[in-house]
Amino acid sequence: SKHHTEGDTRRWTVSYEDWLDNAAMIEQADVESSSPNCTVSNVEISGPRIIFLLTGGTLNERVTVTLTMSDNFDNIKHDTISFTVVSA
Repeated sequence: SKHHTEGDTRRWTVSYEDWLDNAAMIEQADVESSSPNCTVSNVEISGPRIIFLLTGGTLNERVTVTLTMSDNFDNIKHDTISFTVVSA
């Protein structure tokens, strides 16, 4: 569970170094927000990491960001991160 400041844009990084096999590489990443007010953009893959921007949100809103990652060995990993939007 993380905090996200109301109205801000923040860069988040999720590392899969410990999960991926030694020779595995991330091939695809899908990142989605449960909220129309707190949106995900600029999803990129950087080595064993998935990087995205989280923007917006309304005070006290609870947001779930869902990540789906697949690697070159056809493994698929699903993760969720819970955010609470806080005041500045």
